[in-house]
Amino acid sequence: MDEIGQKLRDARIQKGYTIDDLQQITKIQKRYLIAIEEGNFDALPGDFYVRAFIKQYADTVGLDGDALLTQFQQDIPEPQPQEYAAQSVENKTRATRAEEASPVNRLRRYLPQIAIAAVVVVAVIVIYVIMLVYQSGPKQTIPTDSESVAVSSKRSTSKTSKSSTSSKTSKTSSASSSSKTAEKSSKKSTKKSSKLDISVADANGATQAVTLKNLPKTGNKLTLGATGATAWISVIVNGSTTWQGSLTSGNSQEVTLPDNVTTFQVRSGNATATTIKLNGQSVDISKGTSILRTITFTADATESEGSQE
Repeated sequence: MDEIGQKLRDARIQKGYTIDDLQQITKIQKRYLIAIEEGNFDALPGDFYVRAFIKQYADTVGLDGDALLTQFQQDIPEPQPQEYAAQSVENKTRATRAEEASPVNRLRRYLPQIAIAAVVVVAVIVIYVIMLVYQSGPKQTIPTDSESVAVSSKRSTSKTSKSSTSSKTSKTSSASSSSKTAEKSSKKSTKKSSKLDISVADANGATQAVTLKNLPKTGNKLTLGATGATAWISVIVNGSTTWQGSLTSGNSQEVTLPDNVTTFQVRSGNATATTIKLNGQSVDISKGTSILRTITFTADATESEGSQE
């Protein structure tokens, strides 16, 4: 039996726990607990879980998990990132920057503002043309005799009154049209500037669900951190591990998510010490007691369809 396994087994027995009790408390499968006590780390699902399971085992039986990992670090395998060369954060960040710098993407970013400005300009031009049409009327010819002057004066007064009334009606109509156009533009701007909404459910054992509303199609970034202890974290997108590693207390790691992503996962070997931010907004995962946890993020499909309209 391995020395670290013997130490964990003695602490378990001293606490009065059986393997079944420990499985119920930690949610770690019985065969993995037995493998840890026997030092058979190859039986565990991967190097990433070896350290996480040992720490959770130690904390449950009253030992200092971090101190134990430090003491036996020579005997415990270090987690190795999978497909790091092809999917590293640095490579993805460079690709994202190059894509964002292209003229096509710049034009797409400013397209909504250009459309709104065009609508406003067209509305102003239409209002100006309508005012010119109503203000310009046929000029009256000055008659030579006095009687014609009197009659013409009366007709001119009547036409002037009608023209004034028409001008007021035109201005009122134009103001109403401008108000409606501005209101529609305001509604469109409000709809497009909807803020990201993050809803975190209570943890269900070793799993926890997070629902996202108004998730942007591009430029989404995760900021992972650790407070008070070391945390082992991985990010999975579409079944592939985008990044994984160990973060010490006070350190953080930024991960850029692919465009048009609708679901992704964050796995932590020490959830109580893990902090997560999405696009600068904190994700509160404190509603749970499981140390080893998988947090699944899902974009709201209904909200996504509404934003496309």
